Parts: sequence; C-alpha cells; structure tokens
Amino acid sequence: MIEGVQLETIYFYALLICAGIAVLLFLFGDIFDFDGPVDPMLIVPWVAFTSLFGYLGEQFVDLSSISIFLLSGGISTLLVFLLNFYIIVPLRNSEATISISEKDMEGRIATVVTPIPVKGMGEIQFKSVTGSLTRPATLYEPQEEPILAGKEVLIIEIKERVCYVVPYKENFI
Repeated sequence: MIEGVQLETIYFYALLICAGIAVLLFLFGDIFDFDGPVDPMLIVPWVAFTSLFGYLGEQFVDLSSISIFLLSGGISTLLVFLLNFYIIVPLRNSEATISISEKDMEGRIATVVTPIPVKGMGEIQFKSVTGSLTRPATLYEPQEEPILAGKEVLIIEIKERVCYVVPYKENFI
C-alpha cells in the first residue's frame, strides 16, 4: 500500500492511462517528431507492460511488492526492446508505398503506350521491380515527328504528374 491505496489499484489506473495515451499516440503520433532520448512510443508501452505485469503479479503471485515491480519492469524492458527492434524501427525505415517516386523516374527509360504528338500529350509506361506505371507524357523539346507507340523514350523531368520525354537513342554520340 502507498498512502492507503493498494498497489493493484495504482497498477490498474496506470494501465488505463497508458491505454488512453497509446490511442492518442496512434492517432496523432505522426504529427509529432520525437527525436529526443526519450521516445513516447517506447515509454508508454514500457509503463503499460510494467503496470499489467505488476497488476497480475500482485493478484496471483506471493512475492514482495518490490520483487514484483522489478520482475515486471525487467519483462517490460525485454518486451519493449523486442517491440522497438522488430516493429518500430523497421516501420520507421520503411516507405509509405512500394511504388517508385517521381524523382526516381527521371532519367529512366519508358515505353510509349499512346503515341505522343508533336504538340500534345500521349501516354508512357514505366516498368520497375514493383510493377508498371503509366503516366501522361509530352515532348520535352520540340520534335519534327511524333513518337509512335512501342518506341522507347527517356524521361527528362516530371511536373504535375506529366512526364516530359525525349526519344531514346542507345548512343547519344
């Protein structure tokens, strides 16, 4: 007991508070960027696991309260380490999508799907490891002839999802 309050009650309320904070972090965690030494994404689960195992230990195990707290803190530390190492760090390092970014498309070769007229737009298909992607395309610089379907083009730049291309030649010399 701490000042007349049983430890089970303290553990239980700490667990409820951590659950509420966890929901808030889940909803709004991406808004905040925590770069300090104390990351709430690790502290909140540690306190929650410690509270959970402390509550269960006080209910079902005949050990002293300090032993239960130390044991639950140790188990929580192990679980939070595993959570961080196998879930949080890989999720932070992963990208939001497996498709290629527009900046990565610049300088790459694509195939014309819909012919690109001298003054107008056509469509190109870009193939990568993650699949294929079609985008509207127009000529980067004035040409004398349209680019026909099936021909290869070089993507020079992308503005507002439109690819600016030139005909691809194997050797530019």
